[in-house]
Amino acid sequence: MLDSVTHNTFLPNVSFCDPLMSWTDLFSNEEYYPAFEHQTDAVSSCLKTSGIKSQDCHSHSRTSLQSSHLWEFVRDLLLSPEENCGILEWEDREQGIFRVVKSEGLAKMWGQRKRNDRMTYEKLSRALRYYYKTGILERVDRRLVYKFGKNAHGWQEDKL
Repeated sequence: MLDSVTHNTFLPNVSFCDPLMSWTDLFSNEEYYPAFEHQTDAVSSCLKTSGIKSQDCHSHSRTSLQSSHLWEFVRDLLLSPEENCGILEWEDREQGIFRVVKSEGLAKMWGQRKRNDRMTYEKLSRALRYYYKTGILERVDRRLVYKFGKNAHGWQEDKL
């Protein structure tokens, strides 16, 4: 993305540059970088109604789906069924077991959140498997099924 920054796109953006802004924030103007538009109709409408906006990315509340970590994003989708459009569902809520119903839809939502239009479920699932080492997720021997581990927080009904 920085390769495409020209003198003409850099100078107008410098005037409002906060020293703590990232390059992504500085050049996230859709005039220069159009939004990712390759979703299916169901996922696309879900993304439009889920409230995912670049201006809100600094918010870390559970209901805004703006968590910076993948496992928190997944947790927030599970806790907001009206915003997840059937992409994830609980298999056993008390034990923290959930299933990915629409794998590519989840990958597209996470990719849009992270501004990565090349995100695939293969890449996302690899990232989810890294959470096994930290105890945030636990292995479940079924395809597309995961379980929150001892180090995951905020998913239990009695502790919300």
